[in-house]
Amino acid sequence: MHQKSVKITGISNFGREWTRKMGNPWNVRKVTDHVLFSTQTGPWMLIERDHFQRWVNLRADQNFLIQSSH
Repeated sequence: MHQKSVKITGISNFGREWTRKMGNPWNVRKVTDHVLFSTQTGPWMLIERDHFQRWVNLRADQNFLIQSSH
Protein backbone atom coordinates (compact mmCIF):
# COMPACT_ATOMS: atom_id res chain seq x y z
CA MET A 1 0.00 0.00 0.00
CA HIS A 2 1.37 3.39 -1.03
CA GLN A 3 1.43 6.03 1.70
CA LYS A 4 0.30 9.52 0.79
CA SER A 5 2.79 12.24 1.63
CA VAL A 6 2.21 15.96 1.94
CA LYS A 7 4.26 19.13 2.24
CA ILE A 8 3.47 21.64 4.99
CA THR A 9 4.05 25.38 4.62
CA GLY A 10 4.08 27.71 7.60
CA ILE A 11 1.72 30.69 7.37
CA SER A 12 2.33 32.14 10.85
CA ASN A 13 5.60 32.88 12.63
CA PHE A 14 5.12 29.70 14.67
CA GLY A 15 4.31 27.67 11.55
CA ARG A 16 7.29 28.95 9.57
CA GLU A 17 9.72 28.29 12.44
CA TRP A 18 8.23 24.85 13.12
CA THR A 19 8.41 23.90 9.44
CA ARG A 20 12.02 25.09 9.24
CA LYS A 21 12.96 22.85 12.20
CA MET A 22 10.89 19.78 11.23
CA GLY A 23 11.23 19.79 7.42
CA ASN A 24 9.20 18.01 4.71
CA PRO A 25 7.59 15.75 3.48
CA TRP A 26 5.07 14.33 6.00
CA ASN A 27 3.19 11.03 5.80
CA VAL A 28 -0.60 11.10 6.11
CA ARG A 29 -1.80 8.81 8.90
CA LYS A 30 -5.50 9.68 9.11
CA VAL A 31 -8.16 12.11 7.85
CA THR A 32 -11.32 12.69 9.88
CA ASP A 33 -14.14 15.23 10.20
CA HIS A 34 -13.94 15.56 14.00
CA VAL A 35 -11.27 15.50 16.72
CA LEU A 36 -11.85 15.39 20.47
CA PHE A 37 -9.60 18.33 21.31
CA SER A 38 -11.36 20.97 19.15
CA THR A 39 -14.87 22.11 18.27
CA GLN A 40 -13.57 23.48 14.95
CA THR A 41 -15.05 21.57 12.02
CA GLY A 42 -12.77 19.52 9.79
CA PRO A 43 -11.55 17.87 7.86
CA TRP A 44 -8.55 17.21 10.10
CA MET A 45 -5.42 15.41 8.91
CA LEU A 46 -2.98 13.56 11.18
CA ILE A 47 0.51 13.81 9.69
CA GLU A 48 3.75 12.16 10.82
CA ARG A 49 7.45 12.73 10.25
CA ASP A 50 10.31 11.00 12.10
CA HIS A 51 7.92 9.53 14.70
CA PHE A 52 6.42 12.96 15.47
CA GLN A 53 2.69 13.46 14.81
CA ARG A 54 0.58 16.58 14.40
CA TRP A 55 -3.08 17.30 13.60
CA VAL A 56 -3.70 19.97 10.95
CA ASN A 57 -7.09 21.45 10.07
CA LEU A 58 -7.38 21.34 6.28
CA ARG A 59 -9.93 24.16 6.05
CA ALA A 60 -8.82 26.69 8.65
CA ASP A 61 -5.47 25.92 10.28
CA GLN A 62 -3.89 29.03 11.78
CA ASN A 63 -0.31 27.86 11.30
CA PHE A 64 -0.03 25.60 8.24
CA LEU A 65 -1.09 24.98 4.65
CA ILE A 66 -1.00 21.43 3.28
CA GLN A 67 0.02 20.53 -0.29
CA SER A 68 0.23 17.14 -1.96
CA SER A 69 3.80 15.95 -2.30
CA HIS A 70 4.75 14.19 -5.54
